[in-house]
Amino acid sequence: MFNEKSQKTVFKKRVLFVGIPDMAYVCLDGLNISGVNIVGVLGPKKDHNTYSCFKYFVQKRGLNYIEFDDLKEENLIRQVKELNADIAVVCSFNYKIPHVLIESVKDGFINIHPSLLPEYRGANPYSHVIMNKEKHTGVTLHFMDEGFDTGDIIVQQPMEISPRETMGTLFNRLNIVGLELLLKVLSDYENNPIPRAKQKEGDFIVGNNIPDEELYLDYSKSAHELERFLRALNPFFTVSTAFRNTPVRIYSAEVVTQVPQSNFPTGTVEYIKDGKFYIKTKEGLLAPTVLQFGSFFVGSSKDFIQILDLKVGEVFE
Repeated sequence: MFNEKSQKTVFKKRVLFVGIPDMAYVCLDGLNISGVNIVGVLGPKKDHNTYSCFKYFVQKRGLNYIEFDDLKEENLIRQVKELNADIAVVCSFNYKIPHVLIESVKDGFINIHPSLLPEYRGANPYSHVIMNKEKHTGVTLHFMDEGFDTGDIIVQQPMEISPRETMGTLFNRLNIVGLELLLKVLSDYENNPIPRAKQKEGDFIVGNNIPDEELYLDYSKSAHELERFLRALNPFFTVSTAFRNTPVRIYSAEVVTQVPQSNFPTGTVEYIKDGKFYIKTKEGLLAPTVLQFGSFFVGSSKDFIQILDLKVGEVFE
């Protein structure tokens, strides 16, 4: 996982770590194992669902976990200043970091962002690059300012997107690439200033979170679009539809295009064969492979057909 140079580096620079799981688990452990001098850890607030687990994770490694209620509070700023940190590194953080906190660390904050900035600024570039049929994405390390993902670029690493990529596989691969880049930057930083270059100006594609009300299957789209949408959210978010007035979550699906379609409306079960069922879309048929029917069961398409006695002509909404 880690390059040889990083493993041999004796880290003396004082580093404040800032992050929220799951990315924070990977990066913090990688930095700690490599010997980075982590003098403090800022994690999620107490009302965040990962707070207790992450705090336990940090303290079990003998690291200094710093509590806070507000990133602008005087007590937090005082604690951070007392750490005398040279640099802060951010590995996924749900809160906007105020200028007063950025200024409390000697050389500022650097962030790992999972896209090739300035494209796909925002909290969820993973999903959008898959939905948009991008062939490449990557990781950017950049200095933080008061904007979102707008600070000066330090280094970038491109990466191919595989044809069957999911949000989960992309998330995991980009985390490892981001950690390796961060270790290289911190290793070089021991003896040299960190390079920086202004981001390009202009209008760029954004990668914001997808609202809950959009996490459903719209059968007026093509089967290929819907299949990409499912992969772009799997496994962190679930995509919903409805069958017999009951919510159905679909986790994965296949696409069939080389078949004649009937005059059924979109959303209708076109045919059933060999343990699979095929839903008509604007273009092509979508065959769910793993799905959940309400709170009754999670299973394969074969389970769904047998348990519910599914019939051709029934409709998903």
